[in-house]
Amino acid sequence: MRLDESTDEDEIYLFERVVVHLQSRHMYSQDDAVALVNGYYANFTDHTFCERFNIPVQSVEFFCHIEAVSMADRVHYYQGLGHTPDEQAFVEWQRRFEKLRD
Repeated sequence: MRLDESTDEDEIYLFERVVVHLQSRHMYSQDDAVALVNGYYANFTDHTFCERFNIPVQSVEFFCHIEAVSMADRVHYYQGLGHTPDEQAFVEWQRRFEKLRD
């Protein structure tokens, strides 16, 4: 996988796992999953993008804290489904999604 913006090995390893979870949990092809990850990373590490939505810029510490499965859900929600950044709406969606999976 090629993470367009990062050379950090921990970040790349995490997002490789995110791609796998996007494929298994949300049924994306590998190419689509990689494109979504790169789009998410470009947006949520960009100061201008984050400032526009009044959210903090995300970092490797944030990504690693969230872990791969939840990051896959975030990438799907924001990039795949095209929702605007809103943490509360995401959390509510993720809860509903997990209930449907049970």
